[in-house]
Amino acid sequence: MDALNLTDQIYLPNNIRCLRKQLRMSQGELAERIGLNRGNIASYENGTAEPKICNLRKLAHIFSISMLDLTHKDLSKFDLSSAPPQNVNTISESEMVILEQFSQKAKQIQNVFESLNTCCMYKAESLDEKPKDVQIMLAHFHQLYEASQALLCEYQELLSFIKCKV
Repeated sequence: MDALNLTDQIYLPNNIRCLRKQLRMSQGELAERIGLNRGNIASYENGTAEPKICNLRKLAHIFSISMLDLTHKDLSKFDLSSAPPQNVNTISESEMVILEQFSQKAKQIQNVFESLNTCCMYKAESLDEKPKDVQIMLAHFHQLYEASQALLCEYQELLSFIKCKV
């Protein structure tokens, strides 16, 4: 099961349009507040483009809702006047759960990589002679293992950074 448990429904384009209209903003005014041009907002509302994460965050802040709500809930009947102000540096409880799920998945992936490496090294040590192709394969495996460790480390640092910022 995916961490976000996403459905096929895409709410973002309609939500941007509905919430912008509730604030009585033109596409140009909203674009200016985000630092874009009107065409970007039109593309978001038409569903022909998706905002970068930094722009999605700005949209959520302007609308005083979470990014998760903006992207995964039907807000066509949502009343912005009843919404509490949303601090850009806050994160909803459901978003914290998702971050924790990603952290758990990272730990599982780390365990899998370490197990694969241990198995590979054990098999390599058990060979009296290592043919050239096996030596090459081991070298490639080691490079892949090192790269995966570096990526996983950066992934975990990113998750920690996000958790610390909120």
